[in-house]
Amino acid sequence: MSNKIKQQIKNDWSEAPYYDLVESDSAMRYFWGNPIFDDLFEKLDLSKVAELACGHGRHSDWIAKHHDLGSLVLVDINKSNIDYCVERFKSTPNVKFIVNEGSDLKGIPDNSLTALFCYDAMVHFEFDDVFSYLIEIYRCLTPNGMALLHHSNNDKQPGNLYSQNIHWRNYMSASLFKHMAIRAGLRVLEQRVFDWGDAKDLDCVTLLQK
Repeated sequence: MSNKIKQQIKNDWSEAPYYDLVESDSAMRYFWGNPIFDDLFEKLDLSKVAELACGHGRHSDWIAKHHDLGSLVLVDINKSNIDYCVERFKSTPNVKFIVNEGSDLKGIPDNSLTALFCYDAMVHFEFDDVFSYLIEIYRCLTPNGMALLHHSNNDKQPGNLYSQNIHWRNYMSASLFKHMAIRAGLRVLEQRVFDWGDAKDLDCVTLLQK
């Protein structure tokens, strides 16, 4: 990722109004209570779980209220988001916070996570950053650990910045993602392609295992 794109990402995802909007019940129900996601999420071992690109932590907050967690790691490129999460999770035990560079999981030890998930964020990621994350996810997962990743299936607009594309979906496809995951050493257990709003088959959620 170039420094210019990295700065754009930080600017695009540092606006509080966006995070307020996606905290709504209707926005949250798209992920929680939706069998497209729920059936796969239930397969994760939440003993040592990380959320990648956590934003203001809405998904981890929901999980902490509805599941038994061992430990939780929240990762985001924006320090302002991590600062928000530090306050939000101040009463939640065993939480670690990491500001990363947008393509790494530095600060998470090798073979230390039983699960990692990323919702409503990787859909915007650059191709090379997705591959870098897949390599890092393999490093961080325990043997048989799993990752559940919501990513783009938009293969119609190569070369565009994500902000130029429909629903800000970066260039990616389910098959290309599967290829990269295999190259990173991960097993692809399941992929589900689905509509996002009025855009048919725009998104995909993939369940991976080390």
